[in-house]
Parts: sequence; structure tokens; C-alpha cells
Amino acid sequence: MDKPLIMMSSVTNAMRGREILRRHGISSEIERTPRGSARQGCGYSLYVRKNADEAERILRESGTRVLGRAERSTPR
Repeated sequence: MDKPLIMMSSVTNAMRGREILRRHGISSEIERTPRGSARQGCGYSLYVRKNADEAERILRESGTRVLGRAERSTPR
């Protein structure tokens, strides 16, 4: 199973994004972006277990800079 990650432009934006999502009732965790996935960013992403598409939309609409999406494989 893969973990959806929303790649952020900075660790500060990741912390702000986590708080924005929390206020919208969406749980998220800050994680390191997998090597090879980072694009011009700090290497931090938000892992959102459920509703990753909605979470990304909320972040973008709030003006938070999102670099894109990545997936991290999880052990089965």
C-alpha cells in the first residue's frame, strides 16, 4: 500500500499546512519527502491518510505553496 504525500515548499509551510488541515478536520503528519521526489523544495511533505485530494485542494485554496504529490511505499 502507498502513502500519499503532499510535497511542500518549506518546513514552515508544512507546519502551517498541518495546522490549516487540522482546522478543517483532516489529520496529517510532517514527513521527509522520499529521495528523488523533491522538486525545488526543502524535502518535507504532509502525509494525509484520508482525503488527500481534498487536503491538497484546501492547502492550495488557502494560498499554501504545494509542489505536488508523491507516494511512499509502506511495508505490507
